[in-house]
Amino acid sequence: MDEFSNLEEMAAFLEKAPFFHGAPRKALEDLVIDGDIIHIPADEVIIHEGDYEMTCYVTLSGRFKIEVTDKETGKKRQVRIIGAGEIVGEMSVLTGNPRFAEVSCLDEAVALRIHREEFLRFLDASPEIKERIDGDYRKRTLASALRKLNVFSQVDDDSMNALAEKVKLVTRQKNDVIFASGDEADAFYLIRDGFVKMSRPINVDEQSFFDSRFNKASSTLLEKAGPKEFIMAYLGGGSYFGERALFHKRKRVATATAITRLELVMIEKAEFEELMRRHPLVADKLKALAATRYSDESVVRNAASQDVLTWIESHDILGADTMLILDLNQCVRCLHCIETCADLHEGVTRITHNGIRYKNILIPTSCRHCREPTCMIGCPTGAIQRDVNGEVFHTDACIGCGNCAKRCPFGNISIVKALEGSGEMGPRGQLGRWMKRVFGVVDMEPSDGAERRRAVKCDMCKGFEYMGCQHNCPTGAIKTIVPSEFFAKMAVKMGAHD
Repeated sequence: MDEFSNLEEMAAFLEKAPFFHGAPRKALEDLVIDGDIIHIPADEVIIHEGDYEMTCYVTLSGRFKIEVTDKETGKKRQVRIIGAGEIVGEMSVLTGNPRFAEVSCLDEAVALRIHREEFLRFLDASPEIKERIDGDYRKRTLASALRKLNVFSQVDDDSMNALAEKVKLVTRQKNDVIFASGDEADAFYLIRDGFVKMSRPINVDEQSFFDSRFNKASSTLLEKAGPKEFIMAYLGGGSYFGERALFHKRKRVATATAITRLELVMIEKAEFEELMRRHPLVADKLKALAATRYSDESVVRNAASQDVLTWIESHDILGADTMLILDLNQCVRCLHCIETCADLHEGVTRITHNGIRYKNILIPTSCRHCREPTCMIGCPTGAIQRDVNGEVFHTDACIGCGNCAKRCPFGNISIVKALEGSGEMGPRGQLGRWMKRVFGVVDMEPSDGAERRRAVKCDMCKGFEYMGCQHNCPTGAIKTIVPSEFFAKMAVKMGAHD
């Protein structure tokens, strides 16, 4: 790059920028090494309002314009202009929320593009900067985030704004224990981003019950040993926990464990009790909900339900936004799903009947559209993208380098070779040709027949009216699910009939 001749010069430049003030030099150098330097032409939009995209940008040269859409008029309104040394997009990266503004290039610019994984690693190594970002979140977003909780909807603005100034914002890493069974109740927690496992110890009678019945759960994962903890629930972003012990003025019954990196809002005991005192209707509502959460009546007490909940965690199922499942009790092995997928995608199927299995449920080798899609990190052409609905997909800019396939932890991306201009790159089969013609998907232009490598994965039939595999399954065996909802219901159903 013209402006900087080496790593040290760029790290020194960032060190002088207000946002990066106080960051360790090593953390800055790692950020430069891990990030991508990109040249951006004038008028190009780098951030689209409403998109789910896990990247932020540091301006190295040039200027960017930030605009938001007025909800009443629908017109864009300029918020500010940023220049060299400033960062944009970091709040969405940190919270996982969709973009709240559009960012476009005013004149030709150069920027350092940083992906979520790299940015979080930088913040972990730079506590001073993390504290400043949390301060911005507290001022800009926290009060409205708390008010979105149904139980706090009646709290007045003044009380909520005052509370937002007093709460603590804390980060926990995967497998960290937020509190353990038997601890003193000291706070109420709201999850900004990530997942928490709520569990409790198994008592002697339950252990005997589980040990005697566990073989019937057909678990190979735990090698036929009964569970050592009772999984009560998995909680995700926007959920809360810790209120029961505060209301009952007792020690913790459950253990709360981070199963992903966590960003938490922590309301300490004194502040929580004051809020409940000033708003008795809120307290009554929260108490009523607390009486039903994680109770032994609502959580299934048997080995089968615990088996499926443990399986969910061990296979990182909660990391997925949506995924396909195949009910093997309904599947007649006609292979229409595979054939249709190939017809719609130039002869290369995005789904196979390989994958991981729990009882009659198969999770095929199909993209999980992860909440934190690591496959997007390091794409040299920006060909792998995420749309406003969270679906991850490849564009024609893919050069088949294989970076995304290497980063996918589930092996759901393949690199294939095909000849441009041949039948291998065009629509395959009558169904594929018909759907492309009806739904207006344009065929690839013929070329000189040169061999081309590209990445392929499930894109949820982006550009088509239906998902081909589901639409053409004669028995309805293939379904699109939200994993956290589907498997929680499955655990309860299994327990009720075990």
